[in-house]
Amino acid sequence: MAASGFNTPIAPKKRAAKRSDGSDPAYGMPAPGAHPETPGKCKTPHCGARQSAVHETDLQNGWVRTSVYGSTDPERVWCSGLCAQRGILLAELRVGEVAGA
Repeated sequence: MAASGFNTPIAPKKRAAKRSDGSDPAYGMPAPGAHPETPGKCKTPHCGARQSAVHETDLQNGWVRTSVYGSTDPERVWCSGLCAQRGILLAELRVGEVAGA
């Protein structure tokens, strides 16, 4: 008897039925549309505040300070990289004319 895959075709794996929430147990994939909480709803105090309005001793380790060159949006502090990414994207939308360019 030959091992499966050499001279005999590999038997296809049977896929488990999808769950009622739409997730696929065979691959452990989440259901489409199941996203984590958006960073716009962050409830951490001082997250997204202007850098000038927050003293550094009020912040914990791991906070991120962002600034986009040419943006009308001021420097801000964020509690996590995910929140900072959202802040950078918003600041990039507010980029104005750079003087001397």
